[in-house]
Amino acid sequence: MNQLLRKAIVESREFYLSTKSVWKRYQEKGQHPEGNIREEILDSWMNSKNLGVNPFQNRINEIITQHDLTERLERNEQLLSFALPQIASLADLLNESKTMLSITDNNGTILHSSGEKMTLKKAEALNIFDGGTWSEKSAGTNAVGVSLKTKKSAQVLFSEHFCEKNHEWYCAATPILAPFTNELLGVVNIAGSTDRVNEHKVELVISEAKNLAHSIVRPLFDHVLHNNLFLTAAMEGVEDAVFVVDSRKMIVEKNGAAKSHHSLRGIQTIPSLTGLEALVDRVLQSGKKIMKEEVCDDERKRKFICSIYPVTFQEKHLGAVIFLKESLLHIQTKIEAQIPRRSVNPQTTRYSFDHVIGTSPAFMDVVKKAKKASMIESTLFLSGETGTGKEMFAQAIHQASDRRDKPFVAINCGAIPQGLLESELSGYEPGAFTGAKAKGSPGKFELANGGTIFLDEIGDMPLDLQVHLLRILEERVVTRIGGVKIIPIDVRVIAATHKDLTEAVAKGEFREDLLYRLRVIQLKIPALRERAFDIPEMVNFFIREMCGQFGKRDVLIHTDTMQYLTQYSWPGNIRELKNVIQQALFNMNGSILHPMDLPMELLEEIESASCTEKERFIEAMRREKGNVTNAAKMLGISRATMYRKIKQYHLTDNHWIG
Repeated sequence: MNQLLRKAIVESREFYLSTKSVWKRYQEKGQHPEGNIREEILDSWMNSKNLGVNPFQNRINEIITQHDLTERLERNEQLLSFALPQIASLADLLNESKTMLSITDNNGTILHSSGEKMTLKKAEALNIFDGGTWSEKSAGTNAVGVSLKTKKSAQVLFSEHFCEKNHEWYCAATPILAPFTNELLGVVNIAGSTDRVNEHKVELVISEAKNLAHSIVRPLFDHVLHNNLFLTAAMEGVEDAVFVVDSRKMIVEKNGAAKSHHSLRGIQTIPSLTGLEALVDRVLQSGKKIMKEEVCDDERKRKFICSIYPVTFQEKHLGAVIFLKESLLHIQTKIEAQIPRRSVNPQTTRYSFDHVIGTSPAFMDVVKKAKKASMIESTLFLSGETGTGKEMFAQAIHQASDRRDKPFVAINCGAIPQGLLESELSGYEPGAFTGAKAKGSPGKFELANGGTIFLDEIGDMPLDLQVHLLRILEERVVTRIGGVKIIPIDVRVIAATHKDLTEAVAKGEFREDLLYRLRVIQLKIPALRERAFDIPEMVNFFIREMCGQFGKRDVLIHTDTMQYLTQYSWPGNIRELKNVIQQALFNMNGSILHPMDLPMELLEEIESASCTEKERFIEAMRREKGNVTNAAKMLGISRATMYRKIKQYHLTDNHWIG
């Protein structure tokens, strides 16, 4: 045990006063005499100061919303299921020692707290409760923050805390690490607040924090080991070369085929095979598997067919398992890789939910509801800006429904001339009007019978035809123009628009009764700017899809290029993104997509928006005299975002002082 830590435990009062003196000199004059403070504590003090933490703040700064806390509890449900039975057994110890115990996630956000009532009450005054975040950014030097950074056990006692309000507290934290990969899953922390403490109590707290973390990992280890034994048996039972990588893309395990393969046995890092690193990045970012993609061993002029499966725990991507099979020219691997999981009728739909790209929470919520909507027969109303993928969702819903083997018929209500729209919907008999086909023609509803009809841009339908559509929807029959025969129809109706139909009703441009008939189940497809987290995955997808058209392969994206693409507002949404990538592939030379390859108007708009935003940040910091917390509140953003923007725009004190 570190001598200074031993001194802190044995001589807690003397240590408190001594460290308090060092703390004051550091805060007032920036002095930190070597040997009087532990190295990890000094490092954390310096980091806290650089992060702009106020040493005199009254409580921790970052509190997540109840909604976010609920999401994190669900995400960490398995971890908590291992932890809670162990915590219950410590109730007497926590009460007797007047301490509290917390379990945090891998961001330092408290998921569960328990312990002695008065200690919990004192902690609550400092925002130390479920949903509070004990990171260095939020609370300065503390045991959880140090443990998050080092992935090791940490103890922070009394005046070692960066914030003065915490100087009466002592705490001991131990990380919960995933077996095999050592990914940080969470932290166990035991803390107490008292003026008088004996060495045995502090030592007991440190010991119990470690014991609890280990007791949580034990069933987790058993769980992983049990599955890993089967994985190991499976790995050795296949002819493919198998590599297991962690989240840093480091190879942590190989099977016998990989170790003995003449081309693969010497591979120590992922970049050794051209194209493999980009595929692994995709899997680790999206959590989705990749099937039968081609990668190359340029040195030995060999090609391999690669499949990659993500390894996840509580939605955290811990790593991946890579299967490599040497490519044989007579095997049509590209065709096999493109076979969808469920056969799709090529005459009616091109898309299923397998084609939907995105993992951001807002988007995944819509996908979840869309899948639910596919299981029912109610009329569905899709809203969203132009280019957000409303028809893709409509096709995916049809393809997942019981009507998948029947037609999917789409009609753009805004693209057909007014005089022809009625005949498009209902059909016509021979000779019904000048120019009519000799044999007549069925309408879209008739063609969609038994399946789904997609009424796109329904907001552009003329008022007089809205009456006609309303009658079809109410009576579920059509009569061809020029005919008398009533034709029953059995269709699922999906309507879509980019317009605000409530506003259109108020202006007299859309019938209110038709709106109620169409808007039974509603889904709003988020704009691309509302799901910027998904942009990198989409960019990579479009590059893979279109690079062959321009004679490219294994295209790499410069980090600045991706930053530009994620900053842009995308008024044209996914359609515009696809067009921009197409233009960039045409513009680029070589194999790296640089910012200069992007369309000039996009670059100019981003630069203009960035300059405006940069000026706003500088002005806020100037008004608040460099106080990051107050400037962030003024702008209505978090401190973390404020720090990220300051780094992005390379801002320093010189921008707002003077």
